[in-house]
Amino acid sequence: MKKHILLTALLLLAFTVKAQNTDSVTVNKKGSWGVNFANVGLSNWAGGGESSIALGTVFNTSIERIKGKSTWTNQFDFALGGAKVGEQDFRKTDDAIILLSQYSTEIKSNLAWSITGILRTQLLEGNTYAPHPTIIGEEVATKISKFMAPGYLSINLGIDHNVGEHLKISFAPAAGKFTFVLDDDLSAVGAYGVKPDEKVRTEFGTNFLAVLNLPIMENISFNSSLNFFTAYNSFGNVDTNWETLLVMKVNKWFNATFGTQLIYDDDILIRVGGDDTSPVFDRRIQFKHVLNFGANFSLFTTN
Repeated sequence: MKKHILLTALLLLAFTVKAQNTDSVTVNKKGSWGVNFANVGLSNWAGGGESSIALGTVFNTSIERIKGKSTWTNQFDFALGGAKVGEQDFRKTDDAIILLSQYSTEIKSNLAWSITGILRTQLLEGNTYAPHPTIIGEEVATKISKFMAPGYLSINLGIDHNVGEHLKISFAPAAGKFTFVLDDDLSAVGAYGVKPDEKVRTEFGTNFLAVLNLPIMENISFNSSLNFFTAYNSFGNVDTNWETLLVMKVNKWFNATFGTQLIYDDDILIRVGGDDTSPVFDRRIQFKHVLNFGANFSLFTTN
């Protein structure tokens, strides 16, 4: 069944590419790079607190190729940030790599079939910190993630429907979700839902995606992406990924962004208590928000 789904998707893609006529090609490119910096310095400050430095960068680029009724979109998003508070070492606060590739062919107005691949991972190692058991003031770092541990690859074959100008809904009854844990230590304990000592978990099911791009007013826009996936062998257990981004442009060079991400994955267990010898894990909703203010540079924009 799994092989048949993948084979069908590849055959449909190959047939569509071969069947394209000699229509003219339009290529749209966009790229931007942003940096942000924050600093607090304290010396003999009676009110308390600690000096801190925070740095962050965001890079986004996309290339869209349109030929006749077919569109091929490729997108790369990267974010990395960190902070140093007091005497602590510099620690990361944001880390994301997202690669997207989508090929779609119009069936009729506002309706198209598409095949989409999305890869999500991070660049640097992630750790949790706990007080050192014997050295006062010291902490012990425990590795919980790194590049491609986890990594998530989703491949979706289905239908896209544009609802008005700002909302697109995608339904993929043939969807694959692949979870990678390419780190020996993390795979040995079965992190992120893989079986112990295995590095890949494969699931096939149904995927639903709703994407909203809404201009609120001049220089302010809101984007939201809501994704649901349920595997056929555990139908009804829904993995959720909901991301939002509010962008507020101050002028040509400076902007502020506020983003959130909510994740619920039935296969991911979060430590909720216990000690190092008897930790307690349970399923939990994961939530992240990131507020950035800084310089933003348009690298290229072509149509």
